[in-house]
Amino acid sequence: MIKSACFLMKKAAASSVSLIVMGTLLVLISQFINLNTAVPAIFSYAGFISIFVGLLIMLITTIVIMMPKISRQLEQCQH
Repeated sequence: MIKSACFLMKKAAASSVSLIVMGTLLVLISQFINLNTAVPAIFSYAGFISIFVGLLIMLITTIVIMMPKISRQLEQCQH
């Protein structure tokens, strides 16, 4: 159980950061696309959704870490 908790926390943090970075890049790309189509809007919406989901994962991970049982298990993780 301890190994899986450590593994899940590492995966949650990595996926959260990658979603936030990907979302930021999509929003920046959408700002430079100068077309009269829906492509910039799609990139922008996808970027904002990615940023929101990344922040949501980070928030959930932070809340889970504060739980006493999980916190005790994570103290035994080897980094």
